[in-house]
Amino acid sequence: MNTTEIEGLLREDAPYFDLTSSLLDLEPIEAEILFSPREALTVCGSEEAETIFSLLGADTELLVTSGGRAEAGQPVLRACGSAERLHMGWKVAQNILEHFSGIATRTRSMVRNAGESGRAVEICGTRKHLPGIKRLSLKALVAGGGYPHRLGISDSVLIFSNHYELLGGIEAVCERLGTLKGKCPEKKIAVEVESAEHAVLAAASGADIVQLDKFSPSSVRETVDRIRTIGGFTVVAAAGGIDASNARAYAGAGADVLVSSWMYFGKPADYKVVVRKSGSGGKRAEKNLP
Repeated sequence: MNTTEIEGLLREDAPYFDLTSSLLDLEPIEAEILFSPREALTVCGSEEAETIFSLLGADTELLVTSGGRAEAGQPVLRACGSAERLHMGWKVAQNILEHFSGIATRTRSMVRNAGESGRAVEICGTRKHLPGIKRLSLKALVAGGGYPHRLGISDSVLIFSNHYELLGGIEAVCERLGTLKGKCPEKKIAVEVESAEHAVLAAASGADIVQLDKFSPSSVRETVDRIRTIGGFTVVAAAGGIDASNARAYAGAGADVLVSSWMYFGKPADYKVVVRKSGSGGKRAEKNLP
């Protein structure tokens, strides 16, 4: 996220000042704040959290960057400055760290489990993240070792059943694949299917990617075997109901890509936050509130 976006998050929670800290006259007290996970995890959002405290005039120390592993109790971020200003940034920074470290950690578990199959398989996150947090959701996905399935619908081609039903069925669409590829030769054409027969038809008709929707691992294996007899190379993606618990089975069944929304929805990570008096007495940076 850029500085303007981060300033917006801070303003959302502290549009003017921290009333509680102001009433308690915490502004002249020099303090430090530390963020540490309560369980081992993959970190995401520490850069944005650091920027929040930097904007508030604090001196910061980024100890673990996004994508890094932090053990339970290991400090990820430290900031020093006015106790009042540290309290202004506390909850916004914690929310960012907890939500997006959760996504990164779940993604990492899928990547790890799929890798146990012994095959090179990509874990791709869908566009079904919560609206308004795309940038950080994708950052968390990549921090966990995954990649975006589609960044958007403006520069990728994925034909769903609702598309081909409007055009007369999958057979009609497959007849047009050559024309579609001619219109955008630099793009890959993906077709989502709901049966092995349709998967074979799409692959034989020139689809670059065949996406198997809600297939069981055994059905994926059977379909992959049938597609491979055609010759050439069609990327096979498995989608629908895939998570860390079955990633290894789907990867072992022969899918090249596992498409999932699972990593976006789950319990946030849990960070312990400690605010205490600073013994350094050092001069803090003079910065204006955003």
